Amino acid sequence: MNLNAETRYTIQRALYVPIALLAQVTIAPAMSILGVQPSLLLVVFILFAFRAGVLAAMWMGFVCGLLLDTYSSGAAGSFALAMALTGFVTGQLHERRMHVSYPLRVTVLGLATLLHDGIWHVASHHGLNTLGGFLARVSLPGALYTMILGAILFAFRPPRTQLRNW
Repeated sequence: MNLNAETRYTIQRALYVPIALLAQVTIAPAMSILGVQPSLLLVVFILFAFRAGVLAAMWMGFVCGLLLDTYSSGAAGSFALAMALTGFVTGQLHERRMHVSYPLRVTVLGLATLLHDGIWHVASHHGLNTLGGFLARVSLPGALYTMILGAILFAFRPPRTQLRNW
């Protein structure tokens, strides 16, 4: 079977996401500060979405979400829905189509974390009336912690595109 270089590279990048999933359930609890954990999975997943695009990010998010659903005790499918929709939104910023600068990457990571947590909260039947409090007390501190770790990782993985002069 002959695979072109881009396909092999996408498969190689896709293997990082399940490794991050394993790190999320094993290492992230040890990194907890005052009960706030970073989302190592979302850091790697968002980087994958920037590099792979919409379709690959949606499928990878769905599969990782299903794995998280089997690990958690929440409503079935809530992580799969949240990860797939987050992959769809973030995959719209595919590096081949547009330049995503370093500060924008970190900002998108924070917003994607809030989006993921909000979708998960609503899909887990917690209701819209408690969504604001959940985002402020639980999701926002985790998003900030995730953004710090993401800023470090993104510094080692610069964008593949250069700023275009239109």
